Amino acid sequence: MPLNDLLDPSSFVYVLGLILAMICTQIKHRRKMMLIKFLADYTNAYYMFLMGGLAGALSGFIAGTGGLVQAATPDKHLKKTIWPRIIGALSLSALSIYISYHSPIDLLPMIAVVGCRLMELHHNPERIRLAYFLSGFLWIAYFLVSGIYLMVITSAIMNVMFLIGLIRHRPRIAANIDPI
Repeated sequence: MPLNDLLDPSSFVYVLGLILAMICTQIKHRRKMMLIKFLADYTNAYYMFLMGGLAGALSGFIAGTGGLVQAATPDKHLKKTIWPRIIGALSLSALSIYISYHSPIDLLPMIAVVGCRLMELHHNPERIRLAYFLSGFLWIAYFLVSGIYLMVITSAIMNVMFLIGLIRHRPRIAANIDPI
């Protein structure tokens, strides 16, 4: 890879988005995590826009806006904002599809964003992690077909982290062992 490619401003945007996404997964406090998620989503969406992935960029902006709303919402009011967030995500996704649709592949990021918002209705962290894990494959397919290969790496890393989260936080089943 030539040095000019490494010094390209879009490379800095990509690296910043990757770092923010990685930091986001390590923060335990919900509101701080959502603020970093907002920054990561917007940075990655900007990178997708620079690379020509308009549908992915709009989806990233929608996801980031949801993160900002969650960061600004106190814990005691979080459940009260779930329906406005879902309706907002659905409305913005429909508008984004209208603006950016050129081929069926452009639907994948929108499906990923809306699917994750709908899984939040379950209030079950295990199902929400699973939804984010499965949506990662939609993002990977979108990035591969769109030729945004660095974002494939980011999505793959995030998918591995969601898989680790699924395994670490899986429900424990008590073993019924009879002593001999």
